[in-house]
Formats: sequence, structure tokens, C-alpha cells
Amino acid sequence: MRLERLADAAAAPASVPAGAHPRHIVDLGNAHRAAVASTPLARWIAAVAAAHDACLVLDRDGQVLSMSAGAADLLGCSDIGVIGRGLLDVVEVVDFDHGGTNPDYAARIAPLAVLAKGSGLMRSLLRVRRRDAARVTLDASSAPVHDGAGWTVGSITFLAPVGG
Repeated sequence: MRLERLADAAAAPASVPAGAHPRHIVDLGNAHRAAVASTPLARWIAAVAAAHDACLVLDRDGQVLSMSAGAADLLGCSDIGVIGRGLLDVVEVVDFDHGGTNPDYAARIAPLAVLAKGSGLMRSLLRVRRRDAARVTLDASSAPVHDGAGWTVGSITFLAPVGG
């Protein structure tokens, strides 16, 4: 897929309920993300940018390539620039046992752990502390994205709130 077509697809407005404003969180402006446009991640970048479901795409280094508006709202990061930043730079993951930030625990959450594992689906609960200080528990279902040779080039994750 050519970069121009991907950028057009990512910028295409999705159907939006009356009174709502469409938001697309995708940026193909830098060289790293332009290089990604020629990989299997390209179709996910555009799909996630226009998705109504809460989902996100990470590259193999854990950097956010695309995030739906629903995911940004759930994670509490809809008011900050997330594209090109590491997931753990955007989201504060809270350890269930200790209630605080724990880098060892954060590396085990599904969106990042599936990158290390490289195969199969992963699912985990994760608790995040949003920028407004609210804690939210989420069910994360992640899958690796592979290139034609079978190498893991990134991951796609779907998020759903747990509890009331």
C-alpha cells in the first residue's frame, strides 16, 4: 500500500453520531512511521484510527502507532500526543498487588508481553491511573502482527472496561 493511500484512509472520516466530533489519532509524518506504512501494520494503523472500539497498535518497540478515540478516552490520554511515544510513557500502569507503579509488572501487560512472546493471543487485566487521577481496570486482548517472513513487527490490542 502506498503511503499516500494509507494517509488518505487514516484521515477519512468515520460515521459519527450527530453532535459528536470525529477524532483520529494517527500521524504518519515522521520517517519511522512512514517506513511502517509498507509493513503489515499499515492496514491496522488506518483501521484503528477510524475504529469506534477501544483499540491501539504498537510497533515492535512498544511505541504507539495508532490509537482509537475510544482507547484514548479509556486510558485518559485523549488530550496528549500519544503517537510515536512508548505505551508506558503515555499510560501509568498500576500494580494490582501494591497499588503503585511497578515497571516489572507493566512489562507483563498483554500489549507489551505479546511483543516479547511473538506468537498467539494474550489477554490480561490492567489497571491504569488516568491523568485525572481516576483508576480504571481494563481487559486487554492483544495479538502480534507478523511480516511475511514471520517476524513480529508490532501488536494490536483491544480494550474493554471491567466493572462499573
